[in-house]
Amino acid sequence: MLSQHSKEKSKVHTPGLLRHMYQTLRGREQVLVRPAADLPLVLITYPKGDGVGAGHFREILEDHWLMIPGQFRARYQPILESAPHLMVVLMHRHNVCDCLGHHHPPGTESRLTHKLRNLSGVRTGEMDLAYEAIRQWEPLPLSHLALPPEADSQEFASLQWQLALLAVFLHEIHHMVQPQDSEFVVRTVSQKFYTDCLSYFVAQQFGVEFGLRRAAGD
Repeated sequence: MLSQHSKEKSKVHTPGLLRHMYQTLRGREQVLVRPAADLPLVLITYPKGDGVGAGHFREILEDHWLMIPGQFRARYQPILESAPHLMVVLMHRHNVCDCLGHHHPPGTESRLTHKLRNLSGVRTGEMDLAYEAIRQWEPLPLSHLALPPEADSQEFASLQWQLALLAVFLHEIHHMVQPQDSEFVVRTVSQKFYTDCLSYFVAQQFGVEFGLRRAAGD
């Protein structure tokens, strides 16, 4: 799991009973995403009428994954080759803990995932992503991106959000297929992937080199 405060914690998470009851009453919607061949099929499930986070996640998988330089994507190639063929991603605004996401080990998955696995016969995994918490995530909390003024736009903020969703998604798959790797190791890989991708898109869009500056007052 990836915490907003980047602490080493247990990787196992079981959704709480109250949250399960609330989601059951509210209802959920699903969308099947068929990304590039090196990514698994993804079934996104999200609260009914609250599809903004799911839409951003779908866009990064379908439209932007292949725009990321191959050398960055290659870091996850061995992990993705071992990943389940179908990933069920449960989208929430926030988790009851401060974590951005959790992979769900066998025995803790939702009824939906159990049903899909039994019906399809394919390897199926499950995770949750706290999409609003991910939008607010600062992977380097002591610094801020040194970007030109024109980068302070809704379009660029949307791209940052999408890259963060992708990084947490890959982070949880890493935990799923290589459980022997510590949270520190997994987090180091995913945060570097995020910052390298952001650096690339900053250079492409604004023609400036990615950098960091200290927060005001530091």
